[in-house]
Amino acid sequence: MVTLFTMKQANRLTKREEYSQVLARGGTYIGPLAIMKTLPNNLELSRVGFIVSKKVGGAVERNRAKRILRESLRTTGLKQGWDIVFIARAKAATVKCAEMERVVKHLLGKAQILSKTDEKTSFKTD
Repeated sequence: MVTLFTMKQANRLTKREEYSQVLARGGTYIGPLAIMKTLPNNLELSRVGFIVSKKVGGAVERNRAKRILRESLRTTGLKQGWDIVFIARAKAATVKCAEMERVVKHLLGKAQILSKTDEKTSFKTD
């Protein structure tokens, strides 16, 4: 079943071990604004986490980058059963939400985690 993603507590990666596991064993997909690491989790839901370093900027810029990433995921349908970590790149805080949404959909499409309805709208650059 595919549904639009929400950032409820159950849909978040919260523990250091969860992040470490995805970062160490997950597949890597690189985009101009973010890097995405994915790992199957064998659960009935997908969980997402964000990493935004000080290279992005101060607290205001880092929080803006996380908000833009979260909003991009909110409007995107995901397949169930994945742990996903987005690592924001330095330009992530300066872009508009629509541009980040295109990049996120492209990365999810490359990883084949995007729902079937969203795959049609994902842009192809490969």
